[in-house]
Amino acid sequence: MFILTTTALALFLAWQTYMTIMANSTEQQQYRVLDGRGNGFEIRFYPPAHRANVQVMSREGDYDFMRNRGFRELGGYIFGNNERREQIAMTAPVVMTVGASDSGLAGTMAFTMPQNFSLQSRPRPNSDFIAFTTTEPMYAAVLSVSGFPQLAEMNALRDRLFALLQAQGVQHDGNAEYLYYNPPTQMIGRRNEVLVRLVGFTE
Repeated sequence: MFILTTTALALFLAWQTYMTIMANSTEQQQYRVLDGRGNGFEIRFYPPAHRANVQVMSREGDYDFMRNRGFRELGGYIFGNNERREQIAMTAPVVMTVGASDSGLAGTMAFTMPQNFSLQSRPRPNSDFIAFTTTEPMYAAVLSVSGFPQLAEMNALRDRLFALLQAQGVQHDGNAEYLYYNPPTQMIGRRNEVLVRLVGFTE
C-alpha cells in the first residue's frame, strides 16, 4: 500500500511539473513592469494586442457556467472551428470581465491572439458570437492570487486593489479584468490576477 501511494504521488507530481512547464512555455500577453509591489500592487504597461471576444451571461449567476460557455466558443475557434479549419496557438491569460445584470451575471471572455496574428488575414469564425478588437496601450495596476479563486474571491481582490489605489491617490477607470493563466488540470503553481486600467498615469 505504501509503495502504491508513493508511486501515485510521484506520478501526480511529475504530471503537475509537466503541466507547469507547459503553462510557462505558453505565449503570454506582453507587458512591461514599471513598479514592483512596494505599494501593495504592481504597475505595468501593456502595448496594443489583438483579442477575440465573446459575450457571456448566466441567468442563475453561475460564474463557472459563463467561463465554460466562453471557453467553448473561443477555444473552438482557435482549435479549428473556423472557415479554414486553421489552428491558432493558445496564449495566456484568459481575460474575463463580469458584472451584475437584470438577468443574473453578464460579461465577456477574451483570448489574446498570438503576436503573429493578423486581423486582416484571420480565419473567419464559424460562430457568430465571436468578435475581434485591438486593445489600446494602457497602464494598469495588478494584484495576484494563486489557487482556484471563485468569483467572490476575485471580487474581494478587486475591492482591495480599488482601496489601495484610492489610498495612494492613483486614478483608475473603475473597471476590472480577471486574468487566468493556467489550464484547469494544473493544480500547483497557479496564477490569477485582477487588473485595473489606470487613468492619467505617466512614467
